[in-house]
Amino acid sequence: MSDIKDGGPAFPHWDGPNGKCISGLSMRDYFAAKAMQGWWASQNEALPDGMTFEENQRRMCEKFYEWADVMLSAREK
Repeated sequence: MSDIKDGGPAFPHWDGPNGKCISGLSMRDYFAAKAMQGWWASQNEALPDGMTFEENQRRMCEKFYEWADVMLSAREK
């Protein structure tokens, strides 16, 4: 399995006296969620011919993570 660069934690916070970082959501997940939110808010179209709703969802989720990966690579420049 390849190492996916996730950009680190999106909203890290410290666990009080333990001084431990609790990361939660990664930047990659955050960017993918934002891409999904924007895409769904702007869509009013039917599914492509011959594609089930589940197939379309899977394809779009993969696309959202591709967009997130591009956003992460742009941050490195």
